[in-house]
Amino acid sequence: MIKNKLLTLDFSLISNYNSYMETEKIISLAARIREEANRFILAELAQLGIKELAPSHGDILFVLYSSDSVTMGELKKRINRDKSTVTALVNKLVKLGYINRLKDYTDNRVTLVSLTPKGLALKPRFFEISDKLITKIYQGINQEQQISLVVNLERVLKNLKK
Repeated sequence: MIKNKLLTLDFSLISNYNSYMETEKIISLAARIREEANRFILAELAQLGIKELAPSHGDILFVLYSSDSVTMGELKKRINRDKSTVTALVNKLVKLGYINRLKDYTDNRVTLVSLTPKGLALKPRFFEISDKLITKIYQGINQEQQISLVVNLERVLKNLKK
């Protein structure tokens, strides 16, 4: 009888250890996927002779490619970053000449962000790199698996935000 209880306890410990390892594995995999994606983006940008941009600038550029201009507040919401991060990214893109920042003429408290001609000229290359990355990510994964992957990753993110 005592022996059975020990076996149950041992299986419980193994189960907890396996759960811990799976948790560590998913977090590690997510971090490694992000690192590899960023490495890919930087290599593609370097091939185009663009060395001043970082993958983190892509979120802002993507939003601006679908809008003429956005407020800083809207940009913060759409890229899901805090105000200080958005400000730093915008400042860098302004300094590099990819975007403009100006006050809204109807409300001086509101700052608008829009693309410059240099930022607009990057658009085809931006989407070319994005398409290459998506193709690479989904290589060997059928459409049903792709959908399932995205749905499950969104569920994981939602769970973590609770």
